[in-house]
Amino acid sequence: MRVTLTSMDALISSFLSDIVRIFVAVAWIVVPVFLGVVFWQLRLLRKRLAFLSGVSWEMIEIRIPRDNLKTPKSMEQVFTSLYGIYSFGIPWMPKYLDGKVDLWVSFEIVGNGGGISFYVRTPSQFRNLVESAIYSQYPDAELVDAPDYVMDFPSQIPNDVYDIWGTDFGLAKSSVYPLRTYYHFEDPKEERRTDPLATITEAMSKLKDDESVWIQLMVSPTGSATGFDLKKKAEEEIKKIIEEKSTKRTDHEGKEVSSGLMGLSEGYRNIIKEIENKASKHAFEVTLRFIYIDKKENFSPLNIAAIMGSFQQFNTQNMNALKPAKLITVLGGWTAKLVPYYKKNKMLAKKRRLYDFYRSRCFGYSNHTGGEELPVLNTEELATLFHFPAGIVKAPKLRAVLSRKGEPPVDLPIE
Repeated sequence: MRVTLTSMDALISSFLSDIVRIFVAVAWIVVPVFLGVVFWQLRLLRKRLAFLSGVSWEMIEIRIPRDNLKTPKSMEQVFTSLYGIYSFGIPWMPKYLDGKVDLWVSFEIVGNGGGISFYVRTPSQFRNLVESAIYSQYPDAELVDAPDYVMDFPSQIPNDVYDIWGTDFGLAKSSVYPLRTYYHFEDPKEERRTDPLATITEAMSKLKDDESVWIQLMVSPTGSATGFDLKKKAEEEIKKIIEEKSTKRTDHEGKEVSSGLMGLSEGYRNIIKEIENKASKHAFEVTLRFIYIDKKENFSPLNIAAIMGSFQQFNTQNMNALKPAKLITVLGGWTAKLVPYYKKNKMLAKKRRLYDFYRSRCFGYSNHTGGEELPVLNTEELATLFHFPAGIVKAPKLRAVLSRKGEPPVDLPIE
């Protein structure tokens, strides 16, 4: 027995010695490579942050006449024009040596006791494109430089005076599945049209002086060159649906095979049609956020429910749906119930993070500085979520152009 134990000890000792020798032999290669990768990633992050800090941004308020007759289709054309900022893939040297990243444009709706306003925040280099896109569809609009409304509030909320509730939104399914869009709000038989934003603007019109609702939709064009090929992913999903949901038939060799598109139920054929429609239009990565702010003593959950309920109209059971994502300012689970102190501090951190992300217009969670999978919507979906209410919307506090601009008379004397 002693001989056996001694032999085992010797084998273990020899095995450990071999491991140490192998580690020492390769460490001089592995460790420098590991440190080099870490250094490269940190350098790239620093370069990207420096690039973003050097971008000049401009805030523009958009005012539309109260008798606006344009449908969301016009806003869809605006987003289609904005696809012109697509980089088609940043070249290697600017991307990795200079830290250049794809930029974005933020469309925002702000409601408070003073009214409802529409804004666009854009990099200065895209301003001409943004203005041209809007004026081409809304020639009677007024676009004016505006101070950033977030500066009217403290830099940190919650605080002793204000509290907030909010969330960012993700998608319940893959981005290839569309949301309910403005086409589905129309009834061609009755020639009746319902504005998708009517419920949101109506809820905003009821806000008191100390209350504010902020909605932020940031968009950045995407495509195969930037990592998300909507058309390709749609084709893969359609193929998967046909293979899994189509009825089976037996071929001449006795094997079960899919019956193809004709073997699908009408419901699944409609789903495929909607997926194909989404993939046929330009796609954008998006970040969608909602924040409700009020003084602590008057904080009203009813207004939160009204706005969150308004977002439900874009959801369908068989397609896609908006759902609160990681930054929703609620906290559940056993830990939160058993340790109230933990819940209080965790909630405070989430609220302040969401508020800071909104104020800084952080795109996603990484601000395009790292790899991140974000929701992808097409121009039709974007126009559904953000457009200028038509004259049928009677929200009393919409800030609008009170008079139309007119051309000067052709015979107006110059001198």
